Amino acid sequence: MSGKGSFENPYDDYSTNASNNILNDSKDGISEVLQKKLMSFKVTKIEDLITRFKKDIFYDGTVYTGSAGLALYYLTCSSTSKNEVSHENLQRALDFIDIENLRGRRISFLCGDAGPLAIASVISYKLGTRRPSKLPDYKDLAQRIMDLISLVDDSPDEILYGKAGYLYALLFVNKNISGKDVIPSSHIEKVTSAIITSGKRFSTQMKSESPLLWQWHDKIYLGAAHGMAGILFMLLQARSYIKVTEMRSFIKPAIDWLISRRFSSGNFPSSLGSSSGDRLVQWCHGAPGFVPLCIAAFQTFEDDKYLKIASQCGEVIWQRGLCTKGYSLCHGVSGNAYAFLQLYQITKKPVHLYRACCFMEWCAVERQGTELHHPDRPASLFEGLLGRIFLSEDIIRPYDSKFPGFCL
Repeated sequence: MSGKGSFENPYDDYSTNASNNILNDSKDGISEVLQKKLMSFKVTKIEDLITRFKKDIFYDGTVYTGSAGLALYYLTCSSTSKNEVSHENLQRALDFIDIENLRGRRISFLCGDAGPLAIASVISYKLGTRRPSKLPDYKDLAQRIMDLISLVDDSPDEILYGKAGYLYALLFVNKNISGKDVIPSSHIEKVTSAIITSGKRFSTQMKSESPLLWQWHDKIYLGAAHGMAGILFMLLQARSYIKVTEMRSFIKPAIDWLISRRFSSGNFPSSLGSSSGDRLVQWCHGAPGFVPLCIAAFQTFEDDKYLKIASQCGEVIWQRGLCTKGYSLCHGVSGNAYAFLQLYQITKKPVHLYRACCFMEWCAVERQGTELHHPDRPASLFEGLLGRIFLSEDIIRPYDSKFPGFCL
């Protein structure tokens, strides 16, 4: 093991020879050999999910730990590379959505009501005239998502439970129901404004150098799941709904302040003043969650320094990203593999795709002793097996891959 949180990386780094049987001849996709292995892995593991883990799939109905995660998977699989829609996969997705028993307490896509409603809305739209009578019209479902704004003031700001997670749901609906703007701009602007206002207020209260600052459970988290990296990334994805002056005067300097918190290793603390030190390299806390933020900052502000930092984060993940906790999206190896796919999409460099494939292999082979913390929800999208299945699907079409529930 290298440090407490990760195993020593046993893979040779990228070279044209090392990539044999992993990348194709033109180095812009995976090889047929690997593709066949991943297809076999996917089929076997989906069978495991719907048999051995069936009870666990329906744990709480959310995207994060429940059945809506599998609905999101089938919805994602319903769009083919030829822009055709697989109605079979849409119908499968419906089997895992429960919009009648939502709890009405949480607002976010991953852990709240907005996720199942957003997924159901997109399925309803895509099915069109084939929509079953028990499934409401997509406009009615979108209205139910908008009604959740009543919970905004009492919600935190972060991704998993809060306003930024609600913002993702709104953007998800508009992106996947093309040309309709089912969620009006004014509604999305209210949410972005609420997040930014909250960030300004807490920054002033704390007399912070950053013009925006947010807390969760009395801690200033920095990472993707509960912290500033996730919130700022979501705001960048919603940048067309935010005034240019806000982007320049608040969001950009907040990003600059945040990335200046880096350790000399290139990794990031989990929270401001964290006592855990430079230990965690996973999506929820550490460098992997900063890769999409820095890429989006590069695309938004056209400053190469952000892309450079994203690439440096990739080096940290390659060295220290084989987490001892296991294979999950949230705090494991499959979530870290997505950082390489994101770097590949922006740079087109085969090294990143190769590295993603190595991490995928680690997740698929499940060598003895490489999962020291068995997940509480072994079937789930963010803690369990479904995250690896999602990655195996995405890595076959790397340019189309998106970290589920986070990247649009």
